[in-house]
Amino acid sequence: MLTPLAPDRGDDGQLSLLIIGYTAIALLLVLIGIDVSKVFLARRALSSVADSAALAAAQAVDRTAIYNGDIGGCGGLLPLDGVRSDALVRLALDDDSADLEQTFAELDPPSTLVAGGTVTVHLSGSVAVPFGHVLAMLLPGHDDGLVRVGVTASAQSPLTVPGGC
Repeated sequence: MLTPLAPDRGDDGQLSLLIIGYTAIALLLVLIGIDVSKVFLARRALSSVADSAALAAAQAVDRTAIYNGDIGGCGGLLPLDGVRSDALVRLALDDDSADLEQTFAELDPPSTLVAGGTVTVHLSGSVAVPFGHVLAMLLPGHDDGLVRVGVTASAQSPLTVPGGC
């Protein structure tokens, strides 16, 4: 004996589930994109300040070494004063601190290294991302919603030892 086939129920409701799923994925991508953009722009701002600080510190020529004649040979870079370089880095950072405070939740003290005629500045800080609670769910260890950003910039003294070669 043949049994009748069940009536076709159709695909009603299947498209709604698909739209809800794609909307959730698109929303998550937008949230992550906003957070990544915030971190990227914060890193660019910090990099700009580090470049500015390194260039300012590269102007801190060690006058004592020049007057004592303790400078390198012909055409070498003039020696830099480490203490004065560090002070110029902090001064440059103070000039831009108002802009950085809008972007960063906290800034670490700058690290300045002077070697010969080159100064290297390292700046770092924590950025509060707009959707930090989503970041905390996706990445363990980011419960506070902060992302660490660090940059390093170097500059050489533009001046060379005076005298003919």
